[in-house]
Amino acid sequence: MSQSSAIESLYQEELYQLPSRVLIILSKPWETHSEDERTVLSKMLAAVRLNMGSVQIIIRNDFTIEDLLPLAPSKVLALGAQLKSSAKMYEHLTLNGVSVIAADSISNLDDLKKKNLWIALKQMFGL
Repeated sequence: MSQSSAIESLYQEELYQLPSRVLIILSKPWETHSEDERTVLSKMLAAVRLNMGSVQIIIRNDFTIEDLLPLAPSKVLALGAQLKSSAKMYEHLTLNGVSVIAADSISNLDDLKKKNLWIALKQMFGL
């Protein structure tokens, strides 16, 4: 029996590629968000074909990409948390290979800000 056929007979389960990690950074704890704010975030995620179970949420007031590297995100959406290295908001940026969008907190998103955020999200997720 050759080595490759021995390996194939040992490991017969199918392999799956896990999707890249999406990180949501909020400026206040999840428990303090109103039901309406939680719904807005859920709808935002659904619009880019994600759900609450497919993202990681952390709480920070500000951050750098270097702070996030141990979490290995491919995409970061900061809602209310300030990106220290950039003052740009509602723009899709790529820093150290990580896609980043910084925006106001969910409670401060008016219709214009939501529209600008949606434009940036479409760029980030290729929609």
